[in-house]
Amino acid sequence: MWVYCDPDTMNLYLRRRGAARDAAKLADWAGYLDCIDTEFRPLVEHTVINNCASARPLQDQAEALVKSLIGLELD
Repeated sequence: MWVYCDPDTMNLYLRRRGAARDAAKLADWAGYLDCIDTEFRPLVEHTVINNCASARPLQDQAEALVKSLIGLELD
């Protein structure tokens, strides 16, 4: 499983979290984004969970993932 989050949503989540460990990232957001590859995907087979604000709710995605793992058809 791979969790994807777009930079705008990631920024929103970090600001809401308010953790001290995120202060340096938020202080130089553009610099932080230059250091990470938001489009990276593992080379092995995987399922992407979309954690963007505009995505389907995580509960729905988790349910679909579990159903696919146990071989149930999706509704």
